[in-house]
Amino acid sequence: MTRAQLALVHGSLLITALLWGGNFTAIKKLLETLQPLDVVFVRALGAFSFFVCYLVWTRNPIIPMRRQDVARLILLGVIGITIMNLAMTYGQNLLPAALASLIVTSNPVWTVIFAALIGQEHITARTVLGISLAFSGFLIVLMLGSGSGPDFGGGKLRGVGLVMLAPFCFAIYTVLSKPLLARYPPFHVASYTAICGTVFFLTVPLWHAGVIDRVRGLDRWGWFAAFFASILAYAVSYLLWYKGLEALSPSQTAIYLYLVPVFGVLSAWLVLNESITGWLLLGGAIILTGVVITNTSRRAGSRQQSAVSSQQSVESPGSSAIRGSS
Repeated sequence: MTRAQLALVHGSLLITALLWGGNFTAIKKLLETLQPLDVVFVRALGAFSFFVCYLVWTRNPIIPMRRQDVARLILLGVIGITIMNLAMTYGQNLLPAALASLIVTSNPVWTVIFAALIGQEHITARTVLGISLAFSGFLIVLMLGSGSGPDFGGGKLRGVGLVMLAPFCFAIYTVLSKPLLARYPPFHVASYTAICGTVFFLTVPLWHAGVIDRVRGLDRWGWFAAFFASILAYAVSYLLWYKGLEALSPSQTAIYLYLVPVFGVLSAWLVLNESITGWLLLGGAIILTGVVITNTSRRAGSRQQSAVSSQQSVESPGSSAIRGSS
């Protein structure tokens, strides 16, 4: 991969972090008018329609897949789409948008741990340093970024637990998706998992009364929030995420989620008039530093591994000759 291609991959992941950060504000805006299941339905309908149209546009909507991979796609859709979005929406109904965006930064930690457990990742000292530094920036944003500190009274503690379930599910989703990208196009994998995860939500109006009427009552800003939360932050971001995951390791992509709370608090400040402080800017700078350290450590490790492989390929003919002569 050339430097320009690598820069494009990292740029797409940065845009993904921006969209996911703004998603918390968009969902919070929708929750001012809609119920949690209404929001889930609106997002699912938009994403489902987008991915179906995308597959039709490719003129190759159905690709041959192994039976076990189909089962994995369905599982990923349930874990990474269905459960994650239920946890996120119901949890955010109990929390401010900025605080919810901060909690998802635990995802890279879960991703690294899960990937290491199943042998997908080799954790180096530099990787630990980058993640630790980014997590320190997250703690600064969490504890000092709002200027008054997080409030866990009332139902907020339950909201924190629900929102925390979302990054845990997405970590599993990210790691288990990686092997599929070696066999199938990333956009097809993203589309299939999204469709599997959203199809259940399309039945919400059948057993949850008043959904359609409440959605019709959205004003223009409500419809913009619905478009942002369903098409941009749900559909487009998943395509960008899978493109990044195809080229990079799970923990290298997951580290970008540390930028989500920065964009989340910024969007909450712009749209919902939540406060922004110098601590937030400091925490964001430390998070970005951790992202850079983690990614440069991965590239250095890849170059070193390539060099070792090249050296082994040069030495192997001689070794074979020696073994043959003996």
